[in-house]
Amino acid sequence: MEIRPYLIFKGECQDAIELYKRAFNVEVSNIMRFSDMPPNPDMQISEDKKDWVVMATMSFGNNFLRLSDTIGELNDAPTSRIGMIVECTVDEVKQGFNVLAEDGEVGIPLQKTFFSPCHGLVYDKFGVMWNFVGQEGL
Repeated sequence: MEIRPYLIFKGECQDAIELYKRAFNVEVSNIMRFSDMPPNPDMQISEDKKDWVVMATMSFGNNFLRLSDTIGELNDAPTSRIGMIVECTVDEVKQGFNVLAEDGEVGIPLQKTFFSPCHGLVYDKFGVMWNFVGQEGL
């Protein structure tokens, strides 16, 4: 069994994809839009939402992240109950953290701790919590 993160947005998924590509130097391996779905009389998609993302997959080494937009209701409040942890080199921590902090909010500035040479926590502009842990020897 494997558990994978799935981030949901309200029309901002493409913006999130572009931000995460820049922060983590990764590419999208698969993307489907609402316009790609077969017609369904029970689920009418308005023209302004047809380019929204039904599902996208971003690969991170041997792991991946799925993202999508929802046409339903979505709680926009940031949460500290669920977050993404990123364990990588110190240089990768600095790159990802600094990009996400540009329009986000820093929860814990980058700092050396007893468990990491470079640790920090940031909420990106979409309210997703990213916990960065630099590892030596990666």
